[in-house]
Amino acid sequence: MTRLQQTRRELLKSGAAMSAAVSFAKYGITPSWSAAGAKKDGLNVVDEVLRQAAETKEVPGVVAVAANSDGVIYEGAFGKRDLANGTDMTADSVFWIASMTKALTATAAMQLVEQGKLQLDEPISKVLPELAAPQVLEGFDDKGQPKLRPAKRPITLRQLLTHTAGFTYDLWDADTAQYVKAANLPGIISCKNAALTTPLAFDPGDRWEYGINIDFAGKAVEAVSGQGLNVYLREHIFQPLGMKDTDFVIGPDQKKRLVTVHARKPDGGLDPIEFGVPQEPEFFMGGGGLYGPGRD
Repeated sequence: MTRLQQTRRELLKSGAAMSAAVSFAKYGITPSWSAAGAKKDGLNVVDEVLRQAAETKEVPGVVAVAANSDGVIYEGAFGKRDLANGTDMTADSVFWIASMTKALTATAAMQLVEQGKLQLDEPISKVLPELAAPQVLEGFDDKGQPKLRPAKRPITLRQLLTHTAGFTYDLWDADTAQYVKAANLPGIISCKNAALTTPLAFDPGDRWEYGINIDFAGKAVEAVSGQGLNVYLREHIFQPLGMKDTDFVIGPDQKKRLVTVHARKPDGGLDPIEFGVPQEPEFFMGGGGLYGPGRD
């Protein structure tokens, strides 16, 4: 092992220890780190922390899995899948994994970069013509109409993957939210193509802002692979890794294990809410459309 590798490992171990210490302190737990039985004691402490998080409704439920080169060293499930019906959380519960989808879509894009089918620094409009003439939103006039101008430079795949292309989420960007309302556009969670027609908030490459960038990266994967994003991810990432339950569209067995989304109430409590990613989408949302189990 090189010194750099050793330093990285030491930093990761130190960071994990610090995070664990904060969690233990929060729940008034004092773990024993003696050499004898340290591993068993440590895993028991993890159980206790997660159990108390569920019992105190910090979260409705939780699944945690830890592994190293030898295999799985910890697996635990606590709390409920749905607080309304009291269904117990299990290790194979299926979650909407939201923006964790981005990592998988980005992996697919980089596979295609390695194959020479996508280029990081060429205009992405070469494979996505809809991005050939991006517009930047500069505010609104007195009548509330958007003021747009052409972007100063083209959008690249590198910018999409690093959230520097200029796209935002209307959830966190007030101007984009106003534009969505003025243009009567659907929200991104609708998985309708019209949701991807928002202008840029700034010129490509000028700064970072979280947004719908990876959804376009997913479309780029489709454009050069000739496959739907769902099929590409399944054949080139999920199946090789044994991720049999991860997908955009889930079947009856997965639905039986599906975890309900909960929302925090003003008083701090949790309520189940109606939520689901469309199962017949116009586009597969590479930025947040996947479902997957805790142990995948």
